[in-house]
Order: sequence, then C-alpha cells, then structure tokens
Amino acid sequence: MRNLNFKLSKYILAAFICSIIITSCRKKHDEPTAIQSAFIHTSGTDIIDASGSKIYLRGVAFGNEVWTDAEIPSTHHSEIDFQRVHEMGMNAVRFYMNYKTFEDDANPYTYKQTGWDWIDQNIRWAKKHNVYLILNMHVPQGGFQSNGDGGALWSDPENQARLKALWFNIAKHYANETTIAGFDLLNEPVVTSSISQWANFAQDIIDTIRSLNANQMIIVERVNAVGSNWSNNADMNFFDLKGNNIAYEFHFYLPFEFTHQGADWVSPIPPIGQTYPDLNRLYITGSTSFGTASFNNPAVPTGTYDWSEYIESPKFKVENVELKLAMPTFVNRANTGKAWIDDIVVKEYDEQNNFVRTVCTIDVTSFDGWYYWSENGTGSAGTDNTTGHSNTNSLYIEGSTGDANVSNSKYYFIPKQGYSYTIAGWVKGEDVTVGSNAIFRLDFNKISTGGSVSVLDKNYLVAQLDPFFKWTKAKNRPVFLGEFGAINFGYENNRGGLQWTSDMIDILKDHGAHFTYHDYHEDAFGIYKGYGTPVDPNKCNQPLIDLFKSKLP
Repeated sequence: MRNLNFKLSKYILAAFICSIIITSCRKKHDEPTAIQSAFIHTSGTDIIDASGSKIYLRGVAFGNEVWTDAEIPSTHHSEIDFQRVHEMGMNAVRFYMNYKTFEDDANPYTYKQTGWDWIDQNIRWAKKHNVYLILNMHVPQGGFQSNGDGGALWSDPENQARLKALWFNIAKHYANETTIAGFDLLNEPVVTSSISQWANFAQDIIDTIRSLNANQMIIVERVNAVGSNWSNNADMNFFDLKGNNIAYEFHFYLPFEFTHQGADWVSPIPPIGQTYPDLNRLYITGSTSFGTASFNNPAVPTGTYDWSEYIESPKFKVENVELKLAMPTFVNRANTGKAWIDDIVVKEYDEQNNFVRTVCTIDVTSFDGWYYWSENGTGSAGTDNTTGHSNTNSLYIEGSTGDANVSNSKYYFIPKQGYSYTIAGWVKGEDVTVGSNAIFRLDFNKISTGGSVSVLDKNYLVAQLDPFFKWTKAKNRPVFLGEFGAINFGYENNRGGLQWTSDMIDILKDHGAHFTYHDYHEDAFGIYKGYGTPVDPNKCNQPLIDLFKSKLP
C-alpha cells in the first residue's frame, strides 16, 4: 500500500508540475505570435505554402509498426524511402506515432531523448527530399482507438492529461520546424459515450498547443464511433472547433468488402473475390416497396415432368421513373404440388430491343439469401441437393394453396428507363396443380423518398464521399483524407484495386482535398511488402507506384 501511495503521489505531482508549466506558458503566451511566413497554413478551405501559393498535401502513411509497441521502429524505413516517396510525386508523409516512443507508463511525463532523436532524424530525411511530415498520434495513452479497444483514454483522466502534455511538448519542441506540416491529434477516435468527449478534449489540446505554438496546422479527425455505434450523424460525426490554422480529417475504406477482403483481423473475414467496379453489386439506402411485376409471363406446365426449359419471357419495358430496382422471382400461386427451378437467366434489351447484356445467371447452390413469402402461410421453399438442371442443386417451392413466391434481394439490379427485361430458366414439376399459376417473374420496386440505389463504380464513391466534403466546405476549413487504401488482395487477379485507387485520386483532386494513402510498408496494405529494413524494392506493388507517378506530378 505504501508503494501504491508513493506511485500515486508521484503521478499526481508530475501532473501538477505539468499543469503549472502549461498554465505558465499560457500566461506568457495569451496571444501567441502570428504564424511565421515560412510555415504552410490554412486559409479558408485552402492550404498555403511559404510563398503564398496554394499547396496540396498528397502522400502516403508511414505506419512505423506502431501496433508492435516498439519504442523506436527503426526497421520500418530509412532515408531512401523518403526519396521513393518524392519520386512517386508525393510531398507528404502521415507519420504514425506510438506514445511509447516518448514515455513509459511507469514513468509518465518524462520524455525520452531517443524519441526526440528519432523524430529529428526523420525530419532531416524528409527535409532533404522535399517531403512534409504530418505527425499523427496513432496509439495514445489509453490504447489504440480504431478497433474500439482504447476506452481507457476516455475513462481515465490521467491518460488525457498525459496525451495533452505530450502534445504540448511536441508542439514546443518543434515550434520552429517548417518540415512539420501539421499535428494530427488522434487517430480514429472511438469515444465511450458521446461525440462531445472528443470535441471537448480536442479543443483542450488545441488551446494548449496554441498557448505556445501558432505555426503548425492542427488536424482533427471526426469521431469514428460512439461505443459500438459506428453510424454517422447528420454532421458525419464532425464537430465545430474554435481557432485558426485547423483542418478536419476523415478516413475512407468503402466499400469495406472490397478494401478489406481477406483481412484476418476482421470478424467475420470479408471473403476474397470482390471486384471493382461491379455493376451487379448494389448499395441501397432507404426502404423498398413493391411497384409492379411482369405478371403476363406464361405459367409453367402442370402435372409431373423432368427438367424442361422455361423459354424467355415476353419483354417487360420499364416506363415508370419510380421503378428503381428489379429482381427475379418465382411465383407458385395455388400450386399444391412441387416445382424445382434452376439456371435462371435475366437479360436486358435497349430502346430498340437490341440485346445489351445478361444481367444475371443464377445456378442455385444454397438457400442463402432466398426469402419465401406465402399469403396464407401454406407451403415451403428450400434447396434440393439431389437434383438440378446443370448439376445436382436446385431450388424448390411446394404446397401453396394461395399466392406464394420466392425471391432473393442478392440478385437485385437497377433497371434502365426505356429498356426491356426478360427472364428464363429451367423447371421440373411434380403434380403441379391444374389451374395454378406458377411462373418465372420479374418484380420491380420503388425506393422511399430520400433513399438511393447505386452500383459499385465511381459514382458510388462520389456519393459516399460527398457528405464529408459538404460539411467541411460549409465550415470553410480544409479537408484532409488521412487514410484511404485497399488491401493487397484487391490488386490481385484483376480485382480492380488500381481502378479504385485511380478513381479515388481523381475524386479527391476534383474536390481539392489533401490526402495520404495507407500505407507505405507492411504486408496487408503496403505499397512495399514485408517488414524490416532495408525496404526491398523488388517486393512492391509496381503498378500502384506507376499510378501515383502518373497522377501526382
């Protein structure tokens, strides 16, 4: 108990001393001097360089193996890597930091010279190769935030005091360093109860830094999540900040099933195979409601018979602008018998009835995603793994005395106005009821007001990014996309990683955004693969490097 009291007293004394230092500096610097002309700084939504011209910070992240808790991650990169960054047409590095580089939990508020020496060395390398550093606190006292494991930052005031004191000392140490473009206060905050937790703490850190340093830009990221709630509010989880020379930050990894396919730290692991673009992958907001259907398609034969082709249905022309979605359906109205269906094909035709494409081909292998509806609760549907048209798998529906159908929203597609659509497939019957109405049908749905539907392409990316740009523009602040990137699986086997990155860069440049790609050197997302120095130039994503060189002159 005496040792515990001694330790607590030591921490309290250290915090008290830190408070005195900060308060003293605030008294001396109530009005910190204006930004020195040699520093880049914000002006409205722009960032201005030392010559008074607009500058766009565009680069890459140095992960620095922060997740390993290594004090000095000297094996992550060396000077030549800043040269490689510059050769890719980049001018900025978002430099990830772990607080353990500067202080130990057993000895808080005492900062290691080795930490300052390591940052100083990187500043020299960056300066030599005309690259700015953005110092980012990626792992703060209280724990890594991104996965929701850093709650101790918000529950323990001591952790916040230590983080604020560390930023005070970083800002003091580098107050005159023009190579540092900005202080990125906290990576992907996940608060425990409300957005105001980070909003208030961020403002406190800003005020502390500005008590002695007006030079470097301060970058503040929106809240990533509140507890286990990862949704966005109307402000995209941003918040207003007081002060000058501030930029707002967000990160972007959509669609997650593409950028994180095969990521073994995600549960469940997104399967490898998602491509970009993917015109058959839909993203729907709002609710859907039934609009109409191709009711006049012919019924399947009655009685008992082996697999028989259900020939292409009459063309259904889309002439109602409210019809935003369509999907294949099998109707089994008043059929007390059993029907198997397989190898469903939906085709699209243009305004002149010329064939355009096969929208989808469905070889039923499981009941995953299928939904059975019955007007009166009779009948059932499922998969049969003993019979099928092209293999041993098919979908069956049976025993309905009233209206019934089976459908799968996984096969939604966006119909085009003025275009026509058909459905075909194969069917097998057992005592299909005479007078029943069992048909292959296309159902067309509406979207609620304010809802939308899009395919996975550049327009989808634009729609997802726009809310971030609108908010920051309304606040007249620069916007910084601190992280975007795709896992290496996304660049393999023509899955479209290069196209996704190319589209992202084009969109960001159109909005005048500042950005850094995640990231430079690691296995999962790295431009250069592996760990340890020297970075092996033969283990790189060369097409991605070439893309950056072509787009970031």
